[in-house]
Parts: sequence; C-alpha cells; structure tokens
Amino acid sequence: MMRLVSFLTALDRWLLAAIVLLGILGLLNLAALPGPALFLKQSIFIAAGFILFAGFALFDYRILRSTPLVGMAVWGSGVGLLALVALIGEAVRGAQNWIYLGPISIGPIEIVKLGSLLMLAHYFAREHRGLVFPGRVALSALAVIVPITFAFLQPDLGAVALLAMLWFGSVLILRIPLRTVVAIVLLVIFAATFAWGTLLHDYQRARVLAFLHPQDDPLGAAYQSRQAIVAVGAGGLTGRGIFAEDLISRLSFLPESSTDFAFSAIVERTGFFGALLMLSAFAVILWRIGRVAIRATNNFSCAYAIGLLVLLASEISLHVGMNLGMIPVSGLPLPFVSYGGSHLLTTFAALGILESIRLHQPGFVRSDRDASAEL
Repeated sequence: MMRLVSFLTALDRWLLAAIVLLGILGLLNLAALPGPALFLKQSIFIAAGFILFAGFALFDYRILRSTPLVGMAVWGSGVGLLALVALIGEAVRGAQNWIYLGPISIGPIEIVKLGSLLMLAHYFAREHRGLVFPGRVALSALAVIVPITFAFLQPDLGAVALLAMLWFGSVLILRIPLRTVVAIVLLVIFAATFAWGTLLHDYQRARVLAFLHPQDDPLGAAYQSRQAIVAVGAGGLTGRGIFAEDLISRLSFLPESSTDFAFSAIVERTGFFGALLMLSAFAVILWRIGRVAIRATNNFSCAYAIGLLVLLASEISLHVGMNLGMIPVSGLPLPFVSYGGSHLLTTFAALGILESIRLHQPGFVRSDRDASAEL
C-alpha cells in the first residue's frame, strides 16, 4: 500500500492536471450532443487510458530502451493492420482507414505513430554520431515512409502530414547539418509537387483549393472550414453556453463536432476564455514533455521525448489550424478532447512511457517536489 501511495505521489501532477482538464472539456462537448452514447464511451476510454498510463509509468522504460525489438513489433503490427485495412477496412468520409471487429473499431495509424516514435528514438540514440551523414539521416525516414505510403493509398492525408512532421521535426531538433536540411526541404517540395499532379484524389485537391479560395464553393468543399470559423466567432469572449439549444455545433451545422472540429465546438460553447484555457493545458503538457527531453540522461530518453513533443505539437497545431481555416481540412483529432478510443489510448500509452522515463531519471522527482514546494 505504501509503495502505491509513493508511486501516485511521484507522478507528474502538472501533466495529470492538464490531461484531466482537457478530458473534462471533451466530455462536456459530448454531453451537450443529443444522446448519451458518445459521452459514456469516451468516459470508459478515459478511465482505461489512465489505467494504461499508470501501467506504462510503473514499467521500467530501461527494458524498452535495451530491447529495440519491442518498438519494431509495435511498428510492424501497425503497418500490418494498415495493409489489412486495404483489404477489409471500412471507408469513412472518403478514407478507408478503420477496421471494424463487431462493435470495436481500430485505427491502425495510431499504433503506427507509437511504433514510429519508438523506432526513431532507438535509431537516433544508436546513430547520434552518424547523423552528420545524409545517408544515415535518410535511412531513419524508412520508419515513416512505409506507413506514409499505406496512409496515402487509403487516402488519409492527415496521417501522412503527421508522420512526415514527426520525422522532420525530430531531425531538425537533433541539429543535423544544414546541407542535409536543405536537401530534405527540396525533396519535400518535389514530393508535394508530384503528389499534387499525379496522386491526390479530386476531393483532396478540392479541399486545398477551397482553403485558398473559400468564396468559390462556400456550400461544397469549403463548407466544413467555413462553419468551423463561424462557430469560433459565435463563441465571443465567454461562449454561448455548454448546453445552449441553438448552437451551430448542436444543430448539425458544424460537421464532426465531436472529432475533427472539436476545438470549434468547444470554443463556441466556452468562448475565447475556454480556448485560452484549453491551449494553456496543451502548453503545460508540451512543457512537461520538454523538461524530460532537456534533463534526459541518455540518448534514447532524449530522442523519445523530442519525438513525442513534435508529435503532439503537430497534432494540436494541425487540428487548431484546420478549425481556424489556417490550413486545409485533413481530419485530425485533438488529443484528449476529440472523441475516439484508438487515438486516446495510444496517447495515454505514449505519455505513460514518458512518465516512466521521468520516474527513473536520478533526482528528477525530487527536484519536481522541491519546485512544487516553492510554489
């Protein structure tokens, strides 16, 4: 019993408080929608997520660090499921990216993200001295190129962008030579140009064109983005109320208000102050991840924390940017806020591994306690 109490008191309170706050905002968004089904399911997902977080935090990450095969197994499982999606997956909003097993739906891309995170951490930890060579850097891209290919075929451009940002952001933060960065940027420009001309579907091009010229098709390709912006503006400073009956999001004028446009739905209900509270909670999470990266005592821990920081920052930026009309609609959930079990559970697992790293860093927990005492 004493060991359990000691473990619970050692957990990162700032991180947990931010997660709880975001979870509550997400649940309030679901509670305001007609019917209790989504609210009840998400409540179960969140409870399971905290159990998963605690389990990974209890687990000694040093076993994971010394066993690269674990990360490869997670990555391989996710990629295998992505391939299976092509055979038996069910298309949702034009993208075939879900496997349905009775009442359970599995999003393989979430498993791939965690696997890619682990594989890149192992590779960068092992090859940190060799990253001055462009060939070594390019080899690391295989961890995301394979799943990106499958995601593109589904097609799931949100996942493509996220995996690319995970790799590119991690590489930049790890301070590779400038000539390698320039080569990567030129390659990305070439790939984007090629994809636009030969690989993108018509509806995907329409989304990009609608972003650039929303006035040309306000009730078609630009409708979702336009409604999201209207919902944000309608929130004002203090919002229109959680359970107001005439909300844009409640009356189905804002599509996917529980998932892809959760940010807009919550801002309409809670206003500017609600948005500020939500973004502050995300800032706290990113701050706590960054502290682990800065104070890491080995290359694996540092690379993993950096990768997770880039991944979550990318997810948040893409979702919020999409909801504010700053980038084309791509369909990405907002961590801990959007409805969905696969994304929520893998995010909890990823943060649980980070918490294990924190708990096993010499002096880390004590310094956090001292800092809290000073506050």
